[in-house]
Amino acid sequence: MATGKLPILVQQTYDDIKELIERGEVEASGQLPSENILSSKLNVSRATVRTALARLEYDGLILRVHGKGTFVREKTLNLETSLKEKWDFIPMLEENGRKVKIELLGIHQRSAGSDDAHLLNVRPNTEIVEVKRLYRADETPVIYSRNIFPRNALRKGADPVLMNYQCTAYELFTEYFNEQADHSLTDLLPVLPDAELAEHLQIGNKTPIFLFKDLFLTENEHILLAGENFMHENLLKLRFVSNPR
Repeated sequence: MATGKLPILVQQTYDDIKELIERGEVEASGQLPSENILSSKLNVSRATVRTALARLEYDGLILRVHGKGTFVREKTLNLETSLKEKWDFIPMLEENGRKVKIELLGIHQRSAGSDDAHLLNVRPNTEIVEVKRLYRADETPVIYSRNIFPRNALRKGADPVLMNYQCTAYELFTEYFNEQADHSLTDLLPVLPDAELAEHLQIGNKTPIFLFKDLFLTENEHILLAGENFMHENLLKLRFVSNPR
């Protein structure tokens, strides 16, 4: 499912589950039936159901919550932009007269846990690279950034420890990756910080913050990199302008 079209049976299962959602055949809470029930109802294997659900979540139609189940996402807005149009934090801050400094907090090479494997749509235990950075504007911490990507997405000889993480994601792909990203998907979500986030952003752990979740994809929908960028609205004001023409 990582690249190209879905297998025929998975696509049919995807369409069937989507039809269930559109017909409102879900619980009052918006929760979908379990994988076992869907498997029996649709007469397909659990593995097929799981793959179809992964693509439905990727497409922004459902949300899977560990330990609770799968829920229909209501009133979601998926923003699809070309890489040439997508803004980047560095020029955005600089254009507002802020002096920007990026602090590299750590680079880790490790096996993907279930959450990161799901985010990148790779097998668990796939070797990934995790990069954590802190953006400062006029010495004030404004954005905590976490990016992950599969180790095998890099060109031969590219050493994650020696790569330049002061550049934009687009420059990173050009310089070090086997493939180029064609487009990105961004979700904006309100969250509460954990202890690590609160410490880095110098805020209380009950202070609401925004999470920008980015996926950078190739033309055939292969995920190159996933990013999570956390920011506090009182530290960084954002304004989005839409032009219908």
